[in-house]
Amino acid sequence: MTASSAYPLFSTPRYATEASLHPASRRVVVAQRAHLAAALLDDPAPTLLLCLDETLPGRTEQESLPSSEALYLHLQMLLEQAEAGTRLYVCGDESFLWHVHRLARHAGLLGDEIELFKQGARRRLYCVHCGHFQDIGSEGECSCGQCRVKLFVREHFSQRLGAYMGVCIDPDSPYAAEVPA
Repeated sequence: MTASSAYPLFSTPRYATEASLHPASRRVVVAQRAHLAAALLDDPAPTLLLCLDETLPGRTEQESLPSSEALYLHLQMLLEQAEAGTRLYVCGDESFLWHVHRLARHAGLLGDEIELFKQGARRRLYCVHCGHFQDIGSEGECSCGQCRVKLFVREHFSQRLGAYMGVCIDPDSPYAAEVPA
């Protein structure tokens, strides 16, 4: 199957468009930007909103953290102490979503207890040649930030790595050397 195929690969992530109706003893909503999560805050279950540098007016318990690292650390501590029945809702770009997803799974949440809502174009790329991760936009080709190999961004997405796979475009010229005119 090629990148121009009409059907995405089975590994291509599918994202929620609205929150499920599954009951929860507590809901934790994690958002890159608080306004992206506004639609998820209407549920009657107790809800905590964690976000970066932004808050929303309203009745929801909120914590705004100054950096992604602070948010990830705080979330990890919360989830490790979470009671059964806690559900996690994550809003942001793919790079953010899958980092939070890995943290939640590591803390013991099941895949069914996590809902992902994609907002934005940034995504994570894994270079299969040197193991480097980098954030990219929607482009289909780029150079690895570490080994400088010119990469083709495959449709294949690894949930374990939380990234798309980047493979060498041209093994005969992996560093995309300029061809003299």
